[in-house]
Amino acid sequence: MGAPGSRSRLETTGFADAVHGRASVRRYGPDPVPRDDVEAMVGIAVRAANAGNAQTWRFVAVEDEGLRSAMRGAVEQALDDMAAWPEAEGLEKELKAYRAYATFFAQAPVVMAVLGGVYHSFADDLHERRGLPREERDRRRQRPDLQSLGGAIQLLCTAAHAMGYGACWMTAPVLAAPAIERLLGIDPRWRLVAVVPIGRPLVPPRPSQRLPVSDVLEFR
Repeated sequence: MGAPGSRSRLETTGFADAVHGRASVRRYGPDPVPRDDVEAMVGIAVRAANAGNAQTWRFVAVEDEGLRSAMRGAVEQALDDMAAWPEAEGLEKELKAYRAYATFFAQAPVVMAVLGGVYHSFADDLHERRGLPREERDRRRQRPDLQSLGGAIQLLCTAAHAMGYGACWMTAPVLAAPAIERLLGIDPRWRLVAVVPIGRPLVPPRPSQRLPVSDVLEFR
C-alpha cells in the first residue's frame, strides 16, 4: 500500500485535476494573454527534469499577428513543396487535411516557439570518438535533449490549462523550421522543435481517453 495520505495529496494540491483536465485545444478566443501569465507558464515549464540540468531550451512568445500569419504562410509553403513531390501523388486528400491541422496555431493570440539547443555529455562525446553511427548512438542514448524538451512542453501545456487557458503541443509546423527560424531571428545555435499556441478556449477542453494503467504498467 502507498504511504498514508500520499494519494490524497494529489487531490488536495490540485495537481491531479490539472493533469487529468488538460486536453489539446485547437480553437481560441481573441483575448490577448497577458505577459505576466506567459511568464508564469514558462516559469513552471523550466522546472522540468532535464539532462544534466543543461536547460537546453528557449521560448519565443509570438504575439504579433503579422508574424503569426507569416509563420502560417511558411508552413503552407512547406506543404505546397511536399505536395509537388512525385511521392505525394494520390495523397491530395491527406495533404489538404494536414494543412488545416498544421496551421491552426496562427489563430491563437500567442504562439510559443519552443527551441532546443545541443546537449552533449561525456557519454555522447565518447560514442562519437568511438565512431558509432548516429542511429546506434541514438539507440544507446535515446536523445536526452528531446526528452528534456518534452518534459518542459508538457509542463507548459499543463500550466496553461491550470490558469484557464488552452494550449496544443504541435510538431507539424516544424516542417517549416528553417523559414520560421529566419522569421523569428533565431540564433543558429537553437532549433525549432515545437510550436504551442495558447489562448482562451472557445469550447471547454474534453480530455481524450487513455489506456487503463493495467495495460501500460508492469511490475517485476
